[in-house]
Amino acid sequence: MGARRIEVLRGISMEVERNEAVFLSGASGAGKTTLLYTLAGLERPESGTVEFEGRRLYCGGSSAEARLRNRKMGFVFQGYFLLPELTALENVLLPGMIGHRATRQRAEQSLAAVGLADRVHHLPAELSGGEQQRVAIARALTNDPDIIFADEPTGNLDSKWRRAAIGNCTSRMECCSERRRES
Repeated sequence: MGARRIEVLRGISMEVERNEAVFLSGASGAGKTTLLYTLAGLERPESGTVEFEGRRLYCGGSSAEARLRNRKMGFVFQGYFLLPELTALENVLLPGMIGHRATRQRAEQSLAAVGLADRVHHLPAELSGGEQQRVAIARALTNDPDIIFADEPTGNLDSKWRRAAIGNCTSRMECCSERRRES
């Protein structure tokens, strides 16, 4: 942590309706990821409130908020966060395993939707960056979340998969991107 305090977000007020897609765009370092993490209940704001479906985040126990995130939210992180010792299928099954809602069929359908039906048994190290990103997208979709928070979800995808990823997610996606043509 540096000596100088940097204010990243100030005066933010927004409301996202069900089935509304919101795409954030801005320069690198502008605070898009910080806003996304704050809205998703992953990074506590210094002041202000965040509500999801009428429930205030950051005021209950962390386990209750973790359950809420697992049941209602899907995440596509900029760094994928795939577990290296798990196959693509196992990584996609993970969110459902936590809530005992894992279904192999749903996970396989999510992987097929992103063109990876033939790569389900591959480890992340055996996949390209774009394929790893598609596994992360499939993982976000597999629990059928109410909202998807995606940070640079199309960064490593070619144009075909970029369009497909956006098509798979737009009805429930809050997306953060530096690329204006996708946002």
